[in-house]
Amino acid sequence: MTRPELAPTSAADALVRQLYGLSALRRELGRAATREIASHGFTALAAVRRLEPCRVSDIAQELHVDLSVASRQITALVDAGHVERREDPEDRRAHLVSLTDAGFAVLLGAHERMVEQLQHAVADWSDDEIHTLASGIERLVGQFDEQRRAAAVPTTDLEEPA
Repeated sequence: MTRPELAPTSAADALVRQLYGLSALRRELGRAATREIASHGFTALAAVRRLEPCRVSDIAQELHVDLSVASRQITALVDAGHVERREDPEDRRAHLVSLTDAGFAVLLGAHERMVEQLQHAVADWSDDEIHTLASGIERLVGQFDEQRRAAAVPTTDLEEPA
């Protein structure tokens, strides 16, 4: 049985449908750009770069994954020579991770390949159109993160009735 195509019921519904495509685009860009490491390794490597030096728990939080998932990804990056682990001077039980020079080179190369590939896709767009899209995505991500943080923070200081 073939089902009829359903029209978007709201602007948010239309946006969600486009985000499905954006997710596929992101995966495709990641696959094309990450010759040296798997795409999930690239994501973890980029998180290390943003947060370094940091703990693996910081990476897990940044990537919204379980600590065990982040730990496996970081271990693979350490084994590949892209990330180094060293003792945290403030807490000798913990370790901090940072990019190695090789890891930085891999990350930079992958980023450059993604930019090049995306430039081909938007070759007939104006710079204003590209900046408008980038600003809209940045705003959406920021607002989504704000909502997620607000939902995760328990309310402990309820106001007393007057």
